Amino acid sequence: MLVHTKTAEAEQPSSPFAKKWQEIEKKQKRNANAKAKIDKLYQLFQNDILPEENKLVELLAQETHHLISFLPRKSFTQWQREELQAWIESNLDTLSHHPFGNQTLFNAASKEYADFLVKEAQEVNQGVEFTSDDIARMREMADEMFQGKKTFTDDELRDFMRDPSLFQQVFRDFIEEMENSEAKDEFYDDQDEHQQQDEHQHAKGHQYYQDKKKHTKLKSLFNSTNLNKLYKILANKLHPDKEKNEHLKAEKSELMAKLVKAKKNKDAYTLISMFHQFVPESELTLFDGSDEELTQALITLLNEKLKELDSENFHNKHSDGIQSMIWKKLSGRSKKIQQEKIDAHIADLTDSHTQLNYSINEVKTLKRLKGVLSERYEQRRFNPFEQANFSLHDLGELF
Repeated sequence: MLVHTKTAEAEQPSSPFAKKWQEIEKKQKRNANAKAKIDKLYQLFQNDILPEENKLVELLAQETHHLISFLPRKSFTQWQREELQAWIESNLDTLSHHPFGNQTLFNAASKEYADFLVKEAQEVNQGVEFTSDDIARMREMADEMFQGKKTFTDDELRDFMRDPSLFQQVFRDFIEEMENSEAKDEFYDDQDEHQQQDEHQHAKGHQYYQDKKKHTKLKSLFNSTNLNKLYKILANKLHPDKEKNEHLKAEKSELMAKLVKAKKNKDAYTLISMFHQFVPESELTLFDGSDEELTQALITLLNEKLKELDSENFHNKHSDGIQSMIWKKLSGRSKKIQQEKIDAHIADLTDSHTQLNYSINEVKTLKRLKGVLSERYEQRRFNPFEQANFSLHDLGELF
């Protein structure tokens, strides 16, 4: 590898400019190491854990289909039917929000359940005379779902109870109307925000002018003879034709191509970076502090690079992406802790597979299903998450 030319003084930088470079190099190394660890963990997840996640989703869809097949049975008590439907709806919610979910499986299961509910309601409610209490309960539910923004007559509410699909269509139209209205409100909010930003920018106009002046000064460096001077020094140092070692010649060819591209694009950071990297500090005549304004502009550039590196590191670890999600869940301070988290997660998945396989393959009769429903009902009675529709199959707490 091409040896970077630096003097002994570079080991203990004394100038603010050299110190900034040292900070940048440390953070670049930090980011590279962190990214390598994140990528390695993600690859391990894909190889060892993702197949188990996919298997869980498939089993969850199979269990949901199996449970729906019991719904037409007439011998359920009210609480048993409610418990069964709560189980199905919890499964559908998990399928919908699972980070490795299968949209096709979710769509099929949710359609099967919705079709049954509509068919059942139509069969039960045709010709039924609803009491004032029935209408009051329907009105209360409608007020909650429509947020009190739509009112319905008693006849309309009766129609909704006789044909739930009609109610669903009215609700879908309402949601679409609300989304269009929110889009308009968001547009006007954006206008207000832009106006506030303009006012804020105007209030800081002087500082903005000063910063712009610094950037203009920095840009002028690469529009003057200094650009050619900087480029020539680097080209003389890195030109592959001056290298006899074939391995180093290939490396210098890549560096020379990078240098040419940086000059063409007026890429200030890359040019300065390469100059700092490959030119002895004793030759840094362009940045010896003789021009204070230029020096400050260069330091500003380096500060921006430091912020960019910090932002990059934070995004790698804490974004909403799958890799970051896996890192937050399974990474540890040591390899031992990380492996313990991985083993625990795989064990949780295995337990879930076992529960799902039992429901699918062993709960075949109505009698056995009622026994399971009784167990679930008792668990939910003492479950502090009952009001949040918590489910044993809900993987939200896992990711």
